[in-house]
Amino acid sequence: MIELKVYLDSVLIHKTTHAKNRITIGRSEDNDLILVNPHVSRQEAIIEIENGKMVLHDKSTNGILLDSQRISEPITLPNRCLLEIFPFQIEYLCYREDETIPLPKLSQPPSSPKPEPVEHLRKPSPTSSHFTGLVGESQAMHQLYQLIQDVGDSPATVLIRGEHGTGKELVARALHNVSQRHHKPFVPVNCAAIPLDLIESELFGYEKGAFTGAQIMKTGKIEEARGGTIFLDEIGELSMSAQAKILRFLQEKAIMRLGSAKEVPVDVRVITATNRDLEKAMHDGDIRADLYYRLRVVQLTIQPLRERAEDIPLLVKHFVQKITKELGLSSEPLITDEARNRLNGAPWPGNVRQLENVLYSAILRSRSSHLIDESVLLEDSTTWTSIELTEHETPLNTINKQAFLQVLTQHHWDTTKAAKVLKVSRGTIYYKMKKYGIEPPRPQSRSTSS
Repeated sequence: MIELKVYLDSVLIHKTTHAKNRITIGRSEDNDLILVNPHVSRQEAIIEIENGKMVLHDKSTNGILLDSQRISEPITLPNRCLLEIFPFQIEYLCYREDETIPLPKLSQPPSSPKPEPVEHLRKPSPTSSHFTGLVGESQAMHQLYQLIQDVGDSPATVLIRGEHGTGKELVARALHNVSQRHHKPFVPVNCAAIPLDLIESELFGYEKGAFTGAQIMKTGKIEEARGGTIFLDEIGELSMSAQAKILRFLQEKAIMRLGSAKEVPVDVRVITATNRDLEKAMHDGDIRADLYYRLRVVQLTIQPLRERAEDIPLLVKHFVQKITKELGLSSEPLITDEARNRLNGAPWPGNVRQLENVLYSAILRSRSSHLIDESVLLEDSTTWTSIELTEHETPLNTINKQAFLQVLTQHHWDTTKAAKVLKVSRGTIYYKMKKYGIEPPRPQSRSTSS
């Protein structure tokens, strides 16, 4: 028997047992173990019996680690080991069917020391900068972490609001991971990526013969998420017909496949997300009012990166480590102070996703030198920043603590006015104040004498 435990950010998200002589692992739905992540290959690995031994074959493009060692050829697996398929860790255990005594635990298990990591995550440190896949130490992120804890295990429908690239799917996964449904499927669906005439069949499935080409019965994404969570991204792009069916599903907890007259009960937690102004869409008649209020039972809002610039250094560190591992580099590239200043002061209209893509591009172009300097970043600066240095400008990155303090005092510690003068967000002003150890004067310390 083969037992596979899948962890994501030290959280056990899936456990399965196989008695097969051949097990396939990958992103594609036809694998025995499905790892839903764009970094995972459609078929990542094959574990099969050869000469009485279980052998691992790496079929990936990014590589696999076995007990922290990268494999380059088929390798015989020990009875217990740890596989790392970015961003997942998989605890592998092979035992005979007649064995009842559990094998000793790994010396370095991927989970936290507590037997149930999910319970541990429900009570994170208030100063934690990482939370089940999310990265950030700003006040906005800590408030978000708390909200995820508060509503994660609730059956309530959650609507996640935020701009493109802020990490709405990561928040949805975090809600799933801290819930009692964490061992069941998490099924993401991008409603905007599915043609309007196909979205109903994708979500609800169809019966054989329901339409031309329907040769077999197919379950929809909602049924695939049975017992777990379905995440409907870009929910504001649904057709009116699909909206009516989603509304009925939310009311009745049952779906009806195309071509069927029978409703199928489905226990699924629904999380939705949008960057669209749903209130305006509702008033314009593009979104049903009754559906809007059903979706907005609980609302979580993710702040854009420009409003929490203090998170940028932590995100840069996180992505550099992640990309270095993904590319199989021997060491992390060094980022110069000038390059860090550029990253910290950029407006990031594409948010966290854009920051990751810029770092990915920079690391690829600096692989030989292992150095990311300002010139490497500026090679494609038009794609990520509207800040252009000229002799007439004094952006925040170029002034020292004394000059920064002078701007604040000249504007009576009004961070909005200071941000306007320095052409940055208020979040960046707060980040620099924290970095320089600057605190505004306390009102009670002022003299009250006439």
